[in-house]
Amino acid sequence: MRLGKNLVCAIMGAALAGAILAGCGGGGSQGAPEPSAEGTGENEYTLQAPTGDGTVMDIRIISKSLGNPFYEEAFRGAYDAANDMDVLLTTYGPEVETDIERQVELVREAVDADCDAIILAACDTASLAGPLTAAREAGIPVIGFDSGVPGDETGAVLATAATDNVKAGAKAADKMIADPGFQKAVLGADAGKPAVLAILAQDATSGSICERVDGFVEEAVKELEALDGLAGAVDVSGYERWTQPSESPAVVRIVVTVPPSSGEEDIQAAAQTIFETKDLAGIFAANQSAVNGILAASDGGKELDRTNGRYKNIIVAGFDGGEAQREAVAKGFLLGSVAQDPYQMGYQSVALALKAAQDQPVVDIDTGSWWYDAENIDSEDISVLIYD
Repeated sequence: MRLGKNLVCAIMGAALAGAILAGCGGGGSQGAPEPSAEGTGENEYTLQAPTGDGTVMDIRIISKSLGNPFYEEAFRGAYDAANDMDVLLTTYGPEVETDIERQVELVREAVDADCDAIILAACDTASLAGPLTAAREAGIPVIGFDSGVPGDETGAVLATAATDNVKAGAKAADKMIADPGFQKAVLGADAGKPAVLAILAQDATSGSICERVDGFVEEAVKELEALDGLAGAVDVSGYERWTQPSESPAVVRIVVTVPPSSGEEDIQAAAQTIFETKDLAGIFAANQSAVNGILAASDGGKELDRTNGRYKNIIVAGFDGGEAQREAVAKGFLLGSVAQDPYQMGYQSVALALKAAQDQPVVDIDTGSWWYDAENIDSEDISVLIYD
């Protein structure tokens, strides 16, 4: 067992189990105390229980980026878990997800500091092979959250608290294909003038986004080909990972767009290009940044207005939350979106990390996903998941 370096004490298993169960009610961020933020460097800050005078374990959580509302909500859950379980929790991350080198440095620094556990959402798994191997050799358990550490071959990652992104992407596809307006567009198309279903993916390196697109593409192809006249006539192109030529001349084309970087300008430019596509019937924006790009390219979503908008016949499904997306769904500019539970990702990852640091067995936790639209967005179960 790795004993906490700030305080050595016995941990009651029942107390830990109770803390984990307490965090299991979806979106437990309601009523959570505000964390106290103590700056510890340009790319990091510490969240600690304000009344905690002793800690059991030193846990470091490293996200893909700081300042992202999704990760801020995950950090709230992690903070509450740290408070409930009396551990020292420090959060880190690069300024942007494309700063892979900085994240590698942060993981290496955590290993060098001999912390008790590392919680990680990897920007690029291959680049982290060295420090993850060092973590395993040092006996420091690694727990994944959000996208986790997909394809890790070092053996350092013991479990992950995350959305089942394949299922979540499939939910978005199911809702879009079932929409009457979308079906009208695709059933009115032919091989001479195929309908286009666009996918905007922020990048093709994030495990969560890739799996999300995997699920969307698989479900969309299956459901589209079940429609009258579309068997074997659905083509997928745009990015090698998802390319699937149709068996017969395509009547529906699914086109995946990945911008050159995850920067706002590049995402918005990609969104604008998508809107210029002929015979565009629908768009799936695979995360909050992609949705924000779609909204920015459509005058805040106003051009998607179902009555008078320039793009009124284009059906858009989103993912995640945020104030702009929440408003667009509520106004009907978007068909709807899939919500994750970042709070539970943070909470459960700390619970897993503490168990792993105590040499207890751990297993993956699916923190769930939910479809929301204008009809259910204000329900208590959904509203708590849609962070601002």
